Amino acid sequence: MKKSILIFTVLAGFSISVMGWSWYPQQKASQPETMSLVPMMQQLLKDIQQVDRGVFTENFEMIKEGAGNISDHPTMTAEDKKLVKQTLGKEMKQFVEFDMVVHHHADSMRMAAVRKNMQNVLKHYRITQQGCVDCHSNYREKISTARLEK
Repeated sequence: MKKSILIFTVLAGFSISVMGWSWYPQQKASQPETMSLVPMMQQLLKDIQQVDRGVFTENFEMIKEGAGNISDHPTMTAEDKKLVKQTLGKEMKQFVEFDMVVHHHADSMRMAAVRKNMQNVLKHYRITQQGCVDCHSNYREKISTARLEK
């Protein structure tokens, strides 16, 4: 009898878990896995502008979404990665470091928005923005020229 109750309990728990999982709305990826460089930069501009609007209106949900999109942005297409690597050569390491700073601090900004901590949002926003500016001021012209020459 005890064994039957135990088996029934385990099966019932498993069944409820499976039903809950199947009923839970499956989220689609908010962004594609890869994207061409120019459209990706245009999307990142929209995302940072969304964060700006969120900061100025103290809309933490807007900040969270924009910062999350920046943190989880798609990777470059294989073709664009090849072009960037060929163009930057040894500078590729610094390019990746700038990108990692942006990812890390955009995610920290997102977490600060979840906690509704505007001071930390602003701290990580400044670092994220500086990471973008550092990358653009060092590499935008080189990469743009290489794209035109291909």
